Amino acid sequence: MATPQIPFISAPFKKTDDVDWVHPLKKYIARFYQDDPEKYKEETQSFNRLRQDIRGAGKDMTGRDLLYRYFGQLELLDLRFPVDEKHVKVLFNWYDAFNNRAISQYSLAFEKASIIFNEAATLSAIASGQNRAETEGRKKAFHYFQASAGMFQYINDNFLHAPSEDLSRETVNVLSELMLVQAQECFLESSVREKTKDGLIAKLASHAAWVYGNLVDSLGDAVSRGVGIDKSWILLCQIKQKFYSATAQVHKAAAACEHEAKYGEAVGRYGAAESAAKEAVKLASGFMNVLTGSNYGHGTIPTEAGHAMQELCKNLAASCTEKLVAMTRDNDMIYHENVPQESILTPIDRLKAVKSIPIVELYGPEEMKKVIGADLFQKLIPISVHESASLYSEEKAKLVRLENERCDIAKAELNASLDYMKLPSSLSKFKNQNHHATSFNHFASPPPPPSEIQSLADQVMAEERRVPITELFNTLTSLRNRARQRLDEASLNLDKEMRECEQGRVKYADLWTQPPSGPLTTEFRHDINNHRHTLDGASQSDNQLLSRYESVRRNIEILKNGGQSRELERAYTECISVLAQDNNNKNENTGMNLLDIDVTEKSKSNDVLIEKVQRVESILEKLRKIEQDRDDTFRDLKDKTKLDDISQLLILNKKANVEQQIFASELEKFRPHQQRISATIQHQQQAIQDLTVAFKRLMEGDEAQNLQSQHDKADRLVRNLNEDLKEAKSTYFEIREGLTRGTQFYSGLQDTVDALIRNISRFISERSIERNRLMDDIESQKSTREQELLRESLNKYSSAPPPPTTTTTTSSVPQLTHLTRQLSLTEPSAPYTGYTPAPPPKPQAFQPQQQPPPPPSPYGMYGAAAASSSSPSTVSTPSYQQQPYTAQPYATPLQQQPPSPYNQGFQPQQQYTRPAYNQPNYQPQYQQPPHQGPPPPHHQGPPPPSHQGPQGYYGHMAPAPAPQNQYRPHQGSGMMPPPPPQGYPPQAPYQPQPWQQQQQQQQWQQPPYQQRPPPSSNGSGNLLD
Repeated sequence: MATPQIPFISAPFKKTDDVDWVHPLKKYIARFYQDDPEKYKEETQSFNRLRQDIRGAGKDMTGRDLLYRYFGQLELLDLRFPVDEKHVKVLFNWYDAFNNRAISQYSLAFEKASIIFNEAATLSAIASGQNRAETEGRKKAFHYFQASAGMFQYINDNFLHAPSEDLSRETVNVLSELMLVQAQECFLESSVREKTKDGLIAKLASHAAWVYGNLVDSLGDAVSRGVGIDKSWILLCQIKQKFYSATAQVHKAAAACEHEAKYGEAVGRYGAAESAAKEAVKLASGFMNVLTGSNYGHGTIPTEAGHAMQELCKNLAASCTEKLVAMTRDNDMIYHENVPQESILTPIDRLKAVKSIPIVELYGPEEMKKVIGADLFQKLIPISVHESASLYSEEKAKLVRLENERCDIAKAELNASLDYMKLPSSLSKFKNQNHHATSFNHFASPPPPPSEIQSLADQVMAEERRVPITELFNTLTSLRNRARQRLDEASLNLDKEMRECEQGRVKYADLWTQPPSGPLTTEFRHDINNHRHTLDGASQSDNQLLSRYESVRRNIEILKNGGQSRELERAYTECISVLAQDNNNKNENTGMNLLDIDVTEKSKSNDVLIEKVQRVESILEKLRKIEQDRDDTFRDLKDKTKLDDISQLLILNKKANVEQQIFASELEKFRPHQQRISATIQHQQQAIQDLTVAFKRLMEGDEAQNLQSQHDKADRLVRNLNEDLKEAKSTYFEIREGLTRGTQFYSGLQDTVDALIRNISRFISERSIERNRLMDDIESQKSTREQELLRESLNKYSSAPPPPTTTTTTSSVPQLTHLTRQLSLTEPSAPYTGYTPAPPPKPQAFQPQQQPPPPPSPYGMYGAAAASSSSPSTVSTPSYQQQPYTAQPYATPLQQQPPSPYNQGFQPQQQYTRPAYNQPNYQPQYQQPPHQGPPPPHHQGPPPPSHQGPQGYYGHMAPAPAPQNQYRPHQGSGMMPPPPPQGYPPQAPYQPQPWQQQQQQQQWQQPPYQQRPPPSSNGSGNLLD
């Protein structure tokens, strides 16, 4: 028959009522997280199902995992949802594990402690149900009892102010000690079965007996406090105390007899063991009745515990009696040692072989994640965690910036070293050297034009396709010639008008009263002169532009074909061919031929050169790989820092306040990347040093230096060509800009000249109309004046009173002729003499001064040229541009002229105001002879012709509105004054007064126009002649 197992006590379960988590969680999500609670409907329902599952969890591994999963989700929930009466309000109702009293609270800590209590009870039940006859069963029981003790210890360490007796510190501590001593029993069983030394077993059993003795006292105190612990627990602890005391004495006696040869002590200890075993048998005999009365400790003690304890105790007592008899006989017969009393025996040392397992060690890391599962509310991140994650992101950014700066510095050092040695481009000439007979045949195929030059050529070609520059030059020349031609025509028209006026004055002498043209056209001629000076200055600027164009014309012809043209490639070919030609000439001058060349020596030199070049190339390849490795490492570092998210870790440690420690430990993940980058920088520095030495050796050879010098010359020629083409392109666009401004200038000047010519044409037209009227009046009044002169002559030599008018009018012409022939023609007569009209007064402010010719200025940048005529602030206003000429007033032809690039920056030296030809205080009109009588009743002056609009350069303009003060001849009843009445004394010829002449001189600042003197009265003919 097999030996029964020692029965173990398991902790009782706490019962609970159902709880609704769904509604409170949704309410909190909507209120505090400002999110749609329906998005978390599945999560809340899953969490609520976990709570329901723990109510029916069994005392097995499945129940253990359910409880632990719910507890883990409670911990995660606590990091996001404060469960209390003010936030997530959930009422938890639990019943006491011993007295079944109901306790209700809103505290999540109460829920957690109750779950942990049930978890510990489950572990104790699993441990007590193991088959300890097998080694694996003993190990599991040993482990789970310690884990159960750790769970109870976790409650005491993390929860205060227990609302029920089963969760009080004293009760939980008793349960923890009970679980540990039962684990000690498991270890003791394994030691006995494995036949460990008696001294060790004695110590283990002594510790178990001592703990059970303390538990008996603690359980008694708990019963007195009303905890409700069953009496069977106390009785079983008493039995085990005696049992393990006897076991300890037995193994101690065996150890003393075998190792220490203390046979008397052994007899005494066997006697003590027998006494303890008999007491255990006595207690075990009543244990069965107690178990039956308490329903086996409410399910916490196995049903076979009574029979097992009785059998074990009887077996132990029988064994102790047997060993005591044998040892006593041996001592009495052989050793004869004194047997000490039990009271004076040395207490047996105690050995504790167990300790509680912490809750975090119940599962492994991977098993724990599997049991707890994913965080149901991982999408909800508290604000405090967001802030902590932002701080961690800044730490990562600092690390990335630091490594980026190190990589940039290393790359800059590498590029600087390569640029200084002009690598790898400088190696091409040495490679090509091995494929050509001479070192300069390579120049026969120069590289293509640089992309920058090709881009410049494409720009020039695009501009030429839009508008060729030659067309701009032609347009500029045609505009300039046209303006000059128009000015010449205007000057000729003014001269022609002056001749016509003077011809009338010569023909009609004193009867010609039209003012001279000279004073009236001074302003016109001044403007024409200014415009000519402007054209002269502009012509100089045109010539400067043309000379600049001629200086870069060849390069522009190359560029205007485009960047892919053969002309551009030919230019670079010609540039390099000059160097090749010079080298060929040098070889011809030296007189070398093929027989003079040492082929062997030449081959050795080439081999050495090739070896040096290969050495440099290998180092360059190594540097390239180092740089690539560093870039890849840094790129991987950036990618991993972007993907690194420790929000969940921060949530798990939210209440621990260990952010800085977490940051430091998490940043250590990037330490390998930093070390890799540091290693690449060190390798690069060493490689650069090797490259410098290798390149120096390559360049020290005579052939390499000669080749380098020739290539430097070629590079210099190409560089000069590039600079020339760049300068040509820049000059080309400057010339185009200058031509465009010049065209705008000439267009504006043309408008100004056209306005001037229209005013001149209007002035000439009005003067012509005035002359025609004057000539018509003179011709119409000629016969009347002759009759008056004849009548005055007759009256002078006749003593009789003058005949009546009717007689004179009725007299026939033959009679008058007869009377006239009787007069003496030698006597002086009183012919009619007119007066010279004074020119129209000018404003006092007019002081004409001759303007100095403007200095020519190149309008390549269109500077000041002829500003005196084109600048609005210095242009003198022509006199014919006031209100009568409103169709296109000449008051602003020059002022309306657009700002010219020819006169930029020009400052006028003086300003003056020209007199307006049509000012209200000026009535230009011809002067009539003095009034000598009423006009003939039958004579009326011809009506003035209708005013026609001026005809400008672009055709007939719209007729101008009727002017208020227009220059017109005097209109009256007759163009000439009528003859005086009969008997009116003859008047002396009119002579201007001295004050009038002085006033005219002050106003005009020039001598008045001199009229021809009247014909002499001493003529030899008569009036009829």
